[in-house]
Amino acid sequence: MKQRTHTWLAIRAIALLADAGVAPDLVRLIKPHVKSAAIGSWIPDLADARKGSGDIDNHVFKMKPYNGPGKARFVKNRQKTLRALGSNRLMSEFIQDWGKLDADWWKTAYKAKPIPGEHLANRAMALTTTLIDQLILGDSKVAALVPGTVRFASNLDPNARTRSEEVATYFFMLSHFVADSCQPLHCDARTMAGYSNGVHKELERHWNKPVGTYFDKKKLLETSDSPHTVLKKARAIDQNIGIQFTNEVPDIIADDTWLEILSVCRASFAISSILVDPEVIPYGSRKHTTFETVFKDPGVDAQLLKDLDRAVLHDAVLNIAMIWKEVWNKFG
Repeated sequence: MKQRTHTWLAIRAIALLADAGVAPDLVRLIKPHVKSAAIGSWIPDLADARKGSGDIDNHVFKMKPYNGPGKARFVKNRQKTLRALGSNRLMSEFIQDWGKLDADWWKTAYKAKPIPGEHLANRAMALTTTLIDQLILGDSKVAALVPGTVRFASNLDPNARTRSEEVATYFFMLSHFVADSCQPLHCDARTMAGYSNGVHKELERHWNKPVGTYFDKKKLLETSDSPHTVLKKARAIDQNIGIQFTNEVPDIIADDTWLEILSVCRASFAISSILVDPEVIPYGSRKHTTFETVFKDPGVDAQLLKDLDRAVLHDAVLNIAMIWKEVWNKFG
């Protein structure tokens, strides 16, 4: 996603937590910094961040057919894929409604081959662990909101303790990688899914339109609107996309953030394969395609793009809220 979309997704996740009455002290912690900390949601895409979490391989989990040792581990049939998504995610609905993938596709092993230690699930898990440590080391303002007592806190140099501004910025950074896992083309190893090869960049440009310009970084940083107003404006975008939240934020389904993000990546890869049929552009092909071809060609149902927008953007917000809740739940 592009900057304004990443920003809206994270801010909308705060609003979702608030509306659901989930982790209210987490909302109290990060909501006051919604404008200044929002930079965290796009820092990972900036060139200066490439030495850290911004390295490109941390933003993707590019899957393709696998025929190597232990390939049975990498087969996840349709039923297991849907079960791992649960009933709250619209990605599950999309796969069921637009499921052109046959039984052989679901019986095939698929695997990503990232640089060791560099992929979406690893980055999300690393930031989750970092945030837990930051909350443990929080200053008095943070400690007043985090459940429990840190008995060694009095021995810390006050200047070494984490401020709420830092915590909020890192929560926004975590949101970036959670959102990227919901982008189908971040999870497909075919050349056509590359950012500069047509459909990927064009799809992300398309998502910028319903989000609008309010969440552009310059406007957001300079607005005099209160955090309450910013969240209200984030909620108003729902109607542009045609989404409606149930104001429920379930627990993650997997045992930890790492496995949860892998489940989302797996579903995203299936969706990419629905959008661009592997019989038309096979895995391993160097062919490109365009947004117009995938979504606007004669014979393509106009509802496909609408349903994709709903599934990806709804689930990105929901997944961010779920993973943030998972971090907070570590404290009781």
